[in-house]
Amino acid sequence: MQVGERLRELIDQGVLAPGMRLNEAELCSQLGVSRTPLREAMRALASEGLLELQPNRGAIVSIVTVEDLTEILPIMSVLEGLAGRLACQCMVDDKILEVREIHDTMIGHYRRKELTEYFQTNRLIHELITEGSGNQSLMESINSLSAKVRRARFTTQMTDDSWARAVSEHEEMIDALENRDGIRLEQVIIRHVEAKGATILGAINVESQVHS
Repeated sequence: MQVGERLRELIDQGVLAPGMRLNEAELCSQLGVSRTPLREAMRALASEGLLELQPNRGAIVSIVTVEDLTEILPIMSVLEGLAGRLACQCMVDDKILEVREIHDTMIGHYRRKELTEYFQTNRLIHELITEGSGNQSLMESINSLSAKVRRARFTTQMTDDSWARAVSEHEEMIDALENRDGIRLEQVIIRHVEAKGATILGAINVESQVHS
């Protein structure tokens, strides 16, 4: 795994928490790399908005606010929906079969209540559908926005109801993709992202009230 991807994973999972200042020496030791590739990866993540590079002070993990998410989520729902519609036209059968297999793996994680593994396979499904659109500009836009949303999602405690609803929506997504029903897949993805956003924002608001 590339250095940037490993750093992104640590940020996604909250190991590198929002507002944390990165210790280059510790990260080099942990990742088994020198400072040069680490700094290159940090610059790349800064361009995505995941890190903030401060002159003479190093890098800190960016903080995603409620205001950020309120702006990002409606855009993401529309862009991911468009990617789904295009994927129904462009994805080859083998790739659709791969998405189905990963979905079945994700269901296994859901049944065993393996939240981290569930999120990882969930993310891969969305990435494959986005890639299946065949539109590079669309992919780059979605990936940049989704990186910020994932960090908030890892800090959100999913209820049994919200998790079950998300799984049901994924079942609909896979069925629409397999039937190459682009309009239906677009609608399901928009509804799915909107519901995910409502869950995240609701959890953040509750947490802020508890700590106020």
